[in-house]
Amino acid sequence: MEKERLTIRLYKKGDERGIIELFKKIFGREMTPEEWQWKYTGRGETKIYSSVAVHSEMGIVGHYGGLCHPIIYRGNPARCLAICDVMIHPRFRGIGTLKKLSYLVPHEAVKDGIIMGYGFPNRDTLLTPAMSLRIYENVEDVLEGTKEVVSHNDAVRYMLNLFPLDYSDFRIERLWELCKTQLSLAVVRDRNYLTWRYKHHPFFRYELWGLRKRFGRKLLGLAVLRGEGEKVFLIDFLSLAGMLAPLLKKVENSIHSSGGKTLTLWFPPFMEKRISDLSFSTVRSCTSIPRTTHENTLTKSEMEGQFFYTMGDTDFM
Repeated sequence: MEKERLTIRLYKKGDERGIIELFKKIFGREMTPEEWQWKYTGRGETKIYSSVAVHSEMGIVGHYGGLCHPIIYRGNPARCLAICDVMIHPRFRGIGTLKKLSYLVPHEAVKDGIIMGYGFPNRDTLLTPAMSLRIYENVEDVLEGTKEVVSHNDAVRYMLNLFPLDYSDFRIERLWELCKTQLSLAVVRDRNYLTWRYKHHPFFRYELWGLRKRFGRKLLGLAVLRGEGEKVFLIDFLSLAGMLAPLLKKVENSIHSSGGKTLTLWFPPFMEKRISDLSFSTVRSCTSIPRTTHENTLTKSEMEGQFFYTMGDTDFM
């Protein structure tokens, strides 16, 4: 009878109050109104791609969120949805509620020309039931690389310089324009994206670093770092062809000199050999990349081995 008193619908202005309350009940952490605004409207989107389950007495008891991002796909601009904040009150959990919540958002997105929906669900708790309902189709496992940092005393140390990079630096735009020609499918990593995702993040603090020749000005790569004690996470990175190894060596040297012990990153399987060759040990991370199964979104074969993503493509790192 409880579920008969539910209404499943798309987000309406004002729902954020109930969404924030539900978030605290489910995840045990306060999501402030400022965080919600940053996440769902901070990129300037005027339309919010989320659905809610509303109980006649309890208010919002379910939520399925989507963040709209500009992407490049085979050299052309497009848009995608990153699915996040999927949560249902324990009293209303079940395949029916989840299926109805997850149906509305992709259909609304496709109507607006969005070509892809993806997420980073926990493999054990969310991905399996979502796949059984055919809400998601698993594309590939996200890989995690970790290594104990060392100091590299080679030519890279003397020929290249790692320096603090300002989010407004025009060279970021030029770097992205060059890097995107090397990528088949990726979220746009321009100044607007980096500023929103990292500089204005409401509770995590990140460091943005640039790579250039010691006596040059051209930006050869960038790295976004976040530290947790002696552990450092490479949250995001971009590099020109042939510059990934030098970038990671310079990042290692910087971490080593600051007393850090380990460096960890996430990457897609098509990068595994390059990462392993740099002495990272690789394992499956806690998550996978699934696609939403709407017939008018990119297929598994169009995403598998093509999609470039990092820890920064999640909403929880």
